[in-house]
Amino acid sequence: MARSRPRMIPEPLPPLLRGVGTLLILLTSALVVTVERRDNAERAEQAHLARISLKAERSLQQGGADTDALAIELRLLRLQLQDNDLADEVFENPWFQWLGLLGTGLIAASFFAEWQLKRSIARAARAVSPDD
Repeated sequence: MARSRPRMIPEPLPPLLRGVGTLLILLTSALVVTVERRDNAERAEQAHLARISLKAERSLQQGGADTDALAIELRLLRLQLQDNDLADEVFENPWFQWLGLLGTGLIAASFFAEWQLKRSIARAARAVSPDD
């Protein structure tokens, strides 16, 4: 009666899976950065158009009521708050985004290098080990 050895997970497999997972995170992050930049450009253009329209409204209202002036001022303040969000400025900073993508790429590359090294060690071990 022949005893079968339990099937073990090959040693190179975990680093390969970590590398693939990190690579997927990198690709997703790059896609998000690309889409976010496009959305930010559109929002900046809309905010610019809103400012122009508010200035045009102001020039048309020579003797406007106080409530209209307050409403316009409120809209301007809201636009300024949208523009001055510090957290958005940090995360939208191109250096922050590129360094984040670079770091993720380096992590993925290290996992793939570990996988390649463990795979070559396993091959060398199989080549010198006696057959069962």
